[in-house]
Amino acid sequence: MAIGINTPYGALNALRVASVDASRASERISSGLRINRSSDDPAGLSLATTLATEIGGYTQVKSSITSAISKVEQVSDSLTSISSILSSMKSLALSSISASSDTDRAVHQTAFASYMADINTIASSTTIKGSSVLDGTTSSITVQVGIETTDTKTLTFFNSSSSGLSISNLSIGTAATAAAAYAALDTPIDTTASRIATVGAYESGLGYLGDFADSMVLNTTEGYDNIMSADLAQETANLAAAEIRQSASTSMVAQTNTLSKELVDFLLQSVTD
Repeated sequence: MAIGINTPYGALNALRVASVDASRASERISSGLRINRSSDDPAGLSLATTLATEIGGYTQVKSSITSAISKVEQVSDSLTSISSILSSMKSLALSSISASSDTDRAVHQTAFASYMADINTIASSTTIKGSSVLDGTTSSITVQVGIETTDTKTLTFFNSSSSGLSISNLSIGTAATAAAAYAALDTPIDTTASRIATVGAYESGLGYLGDFADSMVLNTTEGYDNIMSADLAQETANLAAAEIRQSASTSMVAQTNTLSKELVDFLLQSVTD
C-alpha cells in the first residue's frame, strides 16, 4: 500500500495571502497613503489624479485673484488721490474768484497747474502688468477666476488724466476763468467718485471669487485625501491581524514538515529493521 505525504498547499496559500496583506498594511502605514501604485485602486487613483489637477488649478486661480485685488486696490488709492486733488483745485478756483489782485490769482494758477500735473502723474503711474490703466493706455484687464478657460472676469478702467476728465484747459488766472473752472470741476469730482465706487465693487467681487477658490481648494483637497490617505488605525489593525495569520500559517507549514520528516524516519527505520 502506498503512503503519501501531502504538501500543505492550504497553509502555504494562507501564508502567502497573509504576507501580502501584512506587506500592504505596512506600506500604507509607512507612506500614509492608501494608494501607493495604480494596482491598489485604479479607479480611485484616476479620480485622485483629476482632483489633484483641480487643486492645482484653483490654487493658481487664487493667486491670480489675489494679484488682481492688489492692483485694483492700487487703482482705488490712485482715484482717491485724484479726487482729493480735484477738491483742492475747486477750493483754489474759489480763492481765485475772490482774490484781490491778479498777483494773487497768478499764485493760485501756479498751484492749480501743479495739481493738474499731479493728476497726470498719478494716472500714468498707475499700472497693471506694466501698462497704465488710468491715462487711456489700457482700458481693461482680464482676470482668470475659475479653472475653465472661459472662467474670466474683465475689469474696465477709465481715463482719469486731466484730458480724460476734460479739465486740461481749465484756468483760474482771472476771475472769469476761475468762476468757469469752479463750476466745471463738479463733473470730474462726481465722475471720479463714481469710478471709485465701481473699482470698489471690482474689489468686493474679486474677494468673493477668491473665497470661492479657497473653498474649492479645501473641499477638493478633502476629497483627494479621502481617496489617497490611509486609515492608520485600520491599517495597524490589519497589520496585526495579518501577522497573526502569518504566524499561524508558518506554524502549520512547519508542523506538517515535522510530521512528514517523522513519517519518513519511521519508514526508513522499519526497512532497516
